[in-house]
Amino acid sequence: MIRVMRLPISLILVLLCSPALAQPQPRTALDIALPPPPEHQLSGFGPPGRLAIGADGTHYIVLSSFQPSADGILPARSARIELLAYNRDGTQKFRTLLPVQAGIGPRGFNASSLGVAAMPSGETAIFLSSSNQAMALPQGERSVTSIYRLTAGGAVRRSTPVPPAVPGNPASYYQTKFYLPTSDSGLLVGGGFGPGPFNWWIGKFDSEGRRLWQAGPGPGYPEDVYGLALKAEGSISAAVQEIERVQALSQWYIARFAADGTLRDRTPFNTQGTSFALLPGGWVSALSRFDTARPPEIVRLDELGNVTGRAPWHYGQTRRMIADGNGFAAVVCDTIDGPPCYVVRAAVDGKVRWQSAPATISDIARTPDGQIAAVLWSDDGLSARLVRYADP
Repeated sequence: MIRVMRLPISLILVLLCSPALAQPQPRTALDIALPPPPEHQLSGFGPPGRLAIGADGTHYIVLSSFQPSADGILPARSARIELLAYNRDGTQKFRTLLPVQAGIGPRGFNASSLGVAAMPSGETAIFLSSSNQAMALPQGERSVTSIYRLTAGGAVRRSTPVPPAVPGNPASYYQTKFYLPTSDSGLLVGGGFGPGPFNWWIGKFDSEGRRLWQAGPGPGYPEDVYGLALKAEGSISAAVQEIERVQALSQWYIARFAADGTLRDRTPFNTQGTSFALLPGGWVSALSRFDTARPPEIVRLDELGNVTGRAPWHYGQTRRMIADGNGFAAVVCDTIDGPPCYVVRAAVDGKVRWQSAPATISDIARTPDGQIAAVLWSDDGLSARLVRYADP
């Protein structure tokens, strides 16, 4: 006789409502290990921006690693930052060691900013800002920021120092997360300038690594740039959090700049959020559980920041969001603490098209043919993989 197991109604409702169980999973089109150099270990996944996809589908990943000291407290015996490039089929295209000139701490270079952008020419640009600790030799408290330019074959063509956003403050450094290639082979960078807490900051650099203009630093702290996008005609749009003065409340703006950095307008808006992406119809924002007393939701805004729609969102925290055609892809977690976390592909109405298996994810990027690449990490942060997801 077959016995039927009866589940409590409450458990059935949890199973039906759980976003982790209710969504289809994507196909895994690529899954390869990202090994550190011999006798080195990875420095941890760090801030986003270390993954980029070229127009030909090449995957670029920047890895930071170090060889620990005997006690793990003194500065590491060596440190490396490398650019790894993989063809679409997962074969390695090149692996290049960057000529980083910065102090080494216990976990190698203290890369507060480390991002890569794939240029239309096939070259790559890497932005590094390293804030040195007191024991980091030889610079002591001096921070180091540089832009590295690599050829399509992976050779380092140029290393250009980046001056502080505020002259005469050598201990300050950048904490950025947006690295966008421009049509004139330049690099647009956005995030914060500190030391922390940070002022918001955006900078444009030419093909030689020279800064052409900057917007900010902002007047107070903590501030940040939570969305940065290039329009087809070359103008720039940004979602900025600003503090007008010490102990004042934050104000959010949609700021729009001409290609030469001239501020066209900045419009205040009331919607908070820490993840923004600019789609063809305007901005989309994900409000996490800690952003508002309301349940998490997707908020649609026009390009001036006016709310045009809202939709329910099942995830307690959205850590990273990128434009994906008329929708978006994101790194999300069930709770504000996470894990479990996932890569999801969704429409602007909040409907999830697919959700990956649980993972620790540092970054995502869209391939030219519409797949989503991601860098996944082990629980201990000592190993990483490049994974590419395709629709089921």
